[in-house]
Amino acid sequence: MVFCISIFTGAKIRTMWMSTFYLLSGTYLFYLFENKINLKKIKKFFYSIIFLFIFSPLIYLYVSLSNDFKRTDYPGKEIASLIQNKWDRNFVNEIKFVIGDEWAAGNLSYHLSSRPIWMYDLKDKISVINKNDGVIYAGNPDVLKKVCPGVFGAIKPIGYCLIGNK
Repeated sequence: MVFCISIFTGAKIRTMWMSTFYLLSGTYLFYLFENKINLKKIKKFFYSIIFLFIFSPLIYLYVSLSNDFKRTDYPGKEIASLIQNKWDRNFVNEIKFVIGDEWAAGNLSYHLSSRPIWMYDLKDKISVINKNDGVIYAGNPDVLKKVCPGVFGAIKPIGYCLIGNK
C-alpha cells in the first residue's frame, strides 16, 4: 500500500512509513510461542499490559505539559517565516538550497514554502548550484557573521547567511 501511494502521488518513500509493518510482530510472537503460553498466568500478563497501556501515555502527557523546551515545541514555521521575510526584502530569486546541519537547516528547508533542497555541506556538490539559485547557510552565528558574503541574520542559537540575487 505504501509503495502504491508512492507511485501514484510521486512522494518518496520515507523510512517512518514502514513502521506500520511492525504492528503485527506481537501477534507473530504469540503464534511462535503459543504452546509455551500458560493460561493460568495470562491474567498477570493482561494486567501488566493494561498498566503499561495506561501508564505510558500518562507519562508522555506529563512530560509534554510540564516541559516547554522539547523538539516537538520547535518553532520551525515561525523561524522559516522570519527567514522568508528577510529573503523577500533582500532578494528577487527563489531559495533553492539550504546548507547546514540536519536540525537547523533541515527544519528550515522543510518549513520554507519553496521547499529548497537540504544539504549537510557542499563537498563535491558545488557544481549543482547555479549562480541564480538562492542559498541559505545555517550554522554557528559567530563563524557565519565573519564569512557571509550575503545578508547575515541570527535567530538564537543559529546564524543564517542568505545569498541570492538582488
